Amino acid sequence: MKVFPQISLMFILVAALLTGCDEGEVQNPDGPVTIQQYNQLENRMEFDDVIDMLGQPDLINFQENTEDEVEFIDENTLYSWDGAAPDSGITLRFRDGKLSSKEQVGLE
Repeated sequence: MKVFPQISLMFILVAALLTGCDEGEVQNPDGPVTIQQYNQLENRMEFDDVIDMLGQPDLINFQENTEDEVEFIDENTLYSWDGAAPDSGITLRFRDGKLSSKEQVGLE
């Protein structure tokens, strides 16, 4: 007779653990970038879409970013994010507000 409450409790715990788990979308704004996020970046993605996915860059032209919100500057500007793995990160370049090149170092 006590089996039903235990099953209900287990169901609730499993449902709570799975809430928010969506393998199709890997987003972690303003946190270190993962290899999954890097792999989702596609050429011609809009600058604002990349910022929505990755959060604000850590470096702009290899200098610390102190702005609350970054806007696209020009095609000579490099935007960099720290990676989740030690000594890792990514650098992106945009042309006309769209992703034109991406490089990563040390992401696993």
